Amino acid sequence: MYAVIEISGKQHLVQPGQVIRTLRVTGDAGDEVNADRVLAVLDGERVELGRPSIDGARAVLQVVRHARSPKIHILTYQPKKRRVRRMGYRDNISYLRVARVEE
Repeated sequence: MYAVIEISGKQHLVQPGQVIRTLRVTGDAGDEVNADRVLAVLDGERVELGRPSIDGARAVLQVVRHARSPKIHILTYQPKKRRVRRMGYRDNISYLRVARVEE
């Protein structure tokens, strides 16, 4: 069984037992998080699409851990001023394990 869920503003194609990485969600490691926006469910030959989401369907996710993403390096160069500006950015992320998808 596969499902397309939306969590933290991003869409993920998931199946039970899979671990996904997304933007930080509330809760500690071991807590359960519900993703109420299930956009599609694929079960064998059966496909159910929501417009925009499926009523009553939800995905139950378990928080594995919180971390920071790898650093993204940003370089800005201004040739007339002969200036180089270096910056970096890291997101706060969460690793979530898909426990089950309920319809």
